[in-house]
Formats: sequence, structure tokens, C-alpha cells
Amino acid sequence: MKKTVAPSLIAVALATAGVATHVQANDWYLGAGAGYAQYEDIKRDQPDADNDEAAVSMFGGYNFNQYVGAELGVNRYRGAVDTNALNLSAIGRLPLSQRVSLFGELGALGWDSDAQAGDDGVAPLAGLGLTYQVSDLVDVQARYRRIEDLGDLQNNGFETDVNNLMLELVLHPNRGDTAPPPVAPVAPQPQAETTYETRTVTADAAIYFGFDKSDLSAESRATLDEVARFTQDNPEYQVELAGYADRIGSAEYNRDLSMRRAMAAREYLMQRGVAGENIQTAWYGNELAQGVTDAERQLDRRVDAKAQATIQVEMAQ
Repeated sequence: MKKTVAPSLIAVALATAGVATHVQANDWYLGAGAGYAQYEDIKRDQPDADNDEAAVSMFGGYNFNQYVGAELGVNRYRGAVDTNALNLSAIGRLPLSQRVSLFGELGALGWDSDAQAGDDGVAPLAGLGLTYQVSDLVDVQARYRRIEDLGDLQNNGFETDVNNLMLELVLHPNRGDTAPPPVAPVAPQPQAETTYETRTVTADAAIYFGFDKSDLSAESRATLDEVARFTQDNPEYQVELAGYADRIGSAEYNRDLSMRRAMAAREYLMQRGVAGENIQTAWYGNELAQGVTDAERQLDRRVDAKAQATIQVEMAQ
């Protein structure tokens, strides 16, 4: 057990010392404890000795910040192997709740024993404990401490590892909720004046038709869907539709054809939720036709759609 327990406790204490804690920074404390010490190997060297003896301690500590603290303590181990000891330890805490925290300890213990010829020395120690915060002033805690190689066999007649269990009362005179520093009054800042500017936004599109056709293709419907979405996003809108035809055929026929094209676009927009009173429709036949080749005449077979809306734009001063 001696070769396995101590390294494990030291590793745990090192890990715990790096964990954040709820302890108030710049918090110093004083404490005292009582319990017992179990001398693990004492009967090997002194068969008549009692391996469970009383132990008392007094200690003081300081929390440098929320992560790291240090502790100095005086310890008295009574019984067949009376020993006085002074320890210096690093302390780290892990909060489990608002009032309960787990702490780890890693340090060294300087011991002095009067047994037989008497001797002194330094032994490593590691420990774990559980603290309950009763109030800002008072904590109660239980601590287990493992001490390696206490005593000297040649001079004291014993050399043992110690398992020390203590119940402790801790006072924190400087702990508590500190009052926040006074906040200087802030002069009210003038509110920025907000003005609005009227702007006009437009959406232009053109849809095309086959020769002597006035029905809408899928591509034309998709284009008119964009116009309908524009009107949904801008309630103050107007839509203008203008129908055209190429030069093939009589002027009267082409004017009628351009009307049917414009009206087809109008009906589709109304199906998509565009208000009829907001749609202006016109048709021009082949009056403005410019196409000579087939490709150019295709561009003359169209309806131009122009959607226009006024919006208010916020302008901060």
C-alpha cells in the first residue's frame, strides 16, 4: 500500500490544486482540528504500541486567488510515538455546490519525535478534504492526510506511514460579500434624432412569347413570380405592363396580339395576389418593333413589366 497509495494521492492533489474554486480572493483563515492518526507500520517495529492514536492541529491559510492557496499548520500526534510536526501545503479547491467544496493538499511535514534517542526529519504529505460553508465566517471540514515515512527506525525505534483523519473548524474573518464600488452618475446622453427619407425602388423584367402566341411559358411565369414577390415586400407599389409584337402581320392584328399578351401577364399577377387596381396595362402592337432577323423579332414578342414602390428609409442624425 505504501508504494501505490501515496503517488495516487499526490497526483489527485496536484490535479485539484489547478481547479477553479468559489473561495474569495485575498481570503485568510484560521482553523483547528482534532481526530486520530493510524500508524500503518508501527506494530512491525513496536509490537506493543497502539496503532491508533489521537491527533490535534492548528493551522492558518491564505487564498491568493480563486485557484491557489497555501496553508501552514502545527500538528501533535499523541500516544506511544509522541510527535510534533509543522506542515506547509499548497491547497486547491473544487466547488460541488454553493456551500460544499472538495479540496486537495500537497506539501511537506517537518516532524520532531522524542522517542528513544530522538530525531527529526521531513516527510511528504498529500491529502483530500470536504468543506461545508456554514456562514461567511465559519466552515466545518473533514480532512484525510497521508504522511510517508514518519520517524527514523534507528533513532526512534519506529518508521511508519500515517493515515490521519481530522474534523476541523475554520474561521474566515475577512470573507463575505464585498460592497461594489460606487458608480459615478452618468450624464444622460441626448437621443439621436431619427428622420426618414422617401425613396423609390423598382424591379424591371421582360417576358417573351412564341410566334403568334399569347400564352405564358414556365420561364415567363417564373419571371412574373419575382414581380409578385416584389409587391408583397413593398406594399406601396404600382405595376406597369406593356405588350409588344413583331412586324410580321397587319398592324391591327399585332395590336390585338400585344393586348392579349399584356392581359395574360395581368391575369397571372392577379392570381399571385397583386391588386388589379395597382396594375396599369398598355399595348403597342408592332409600333416599336425593330427586329429584322428571326432572333431580333423574338425580342419584339414580349411584355415589359415594371414594378415601382416608395419606401421610408431611416436616417439617424
